[in-house]
Amino acid sequence: MKARGGLVITMKGLVKSQLPTSKSQLAGVVFGIWVLGFGIWVDAQGRGGRGGRGGGADPGVPTEKQWAESADAQRRVAAAMKLAGSDLVPQAKMFCTATGPLRLALARQAAGLPPIENYTIEPTRVFDNMYFIGMSSQNAWAITTSEGIILMDTLNSTEEARDVIVPSMKKAGLDPAQIKYIVISHGHPGQSDHTGGALYLQKTYGAKVVMHPADSTLVLPTQRPDRPLAKPDMDAADGQKLTLGDITITLVHIPGHTPGTLGVIVPVKLRGTPHTVMIFGATQMPTRASLEQIEHVFNDYARPQKVEAAVNMHAMGLQDDFAHLEAIRKNPMGPNPYLYGPERFGRFMSIMVECGRARLAALGSGS
Repeated sequence: MKARGGLVITMKGLVKSQLPTSKSQLAGVVFGIWVLGFGIWVDAQGRGGRGGRGGGADPGVPTEKQWAESADAQRRVAAAMKLAGSDLVPQAKMFCTATGPLRLALARQAAGLPPIENYTIEPTRVFDNMYFIGMSSQNAWAITTSEGIILMDTLNSTEEARDVIVPSMKKAGLDPAQIKYIVISHGHPGQSDHTGGALYLQKTYGAKVVMHPADSTLVLPTQRPDRPLAKPDMDAADGQKLTLGDITITLVHIPGHTPGTLGVIVPVKLRGTPHTVMIFGATQMPTRASLEQIEHVFNDYARPQKVEAAVNMHAMGLQDDFAHLEAIRKNPMGPNPYLYGPERFGRFMSIMVECGRARLAALGSGS
């Protein structure tokens, strides 16, 4: 269907306009914008950044001057780049900036570019039992089990749940009536980009909503009248196991972006071979406490479970998701670009921590 600005929203995950003229050109433009934004992200409070408390400088992000002039921060950056070796350099450069990684909308904003229209991405079976469902701005993950589906996040509104999640699941061969649990990765007071569709899915299919109380207690009192939110059926806690049929996922608490941000560690299979994936609700660690918590999650949950891939709730938030998803759709029997392997992913986690320590050092917060 037609959208503003001459764009066309399609279920094929393409934005059609006069320029660029091909999917490969579009992917290059999008990825270039994403890389450009690594070093200039502004965490715009109340505009879709960490969300909800008004504008102004973010006290959890050092200035470029603080970043450049902190010898301890630059020592940490050097340690991260050493960990990167030759195969994780883009990831280290993404995380080791004054601001850390960013999502596409903020990268374009920081680069002075107009926003692109939000569009539906082709639903994609990334692993045997895990599907990408959603849009270019934010997404959901559907985890299939022998007794139903666990859905992580619900997009922005009832309309997006009804008109994007439900038809995308059906197109992928999934029955939305089989959604048994909805895990909300996080919520922002006054915003609904992850929580907005939960009430519709809860009422329509009887799914149980799971959310960390640190976020639900902040979000529910500030919900918009035109976007009523689901009341959680279950409170999430760090290390909590959630079993449905033959799959047990681990909920982990990774505060920083919001007080109650969650990650989920998921056992998956790729053509029958077991692997483990971590879904990040977000990756910010602006305080010593949040850094220590993510270290705990990595050391006590992710490493023992041999996590070897990471995905996010905003496409392009951790890697070039648009290219990865298209590669999988084109060649579902080929190599999976999300899989790092345990050793490489272990270094990826260590890089994230070192870059977090660098930002704290630049702020004078110690590490």
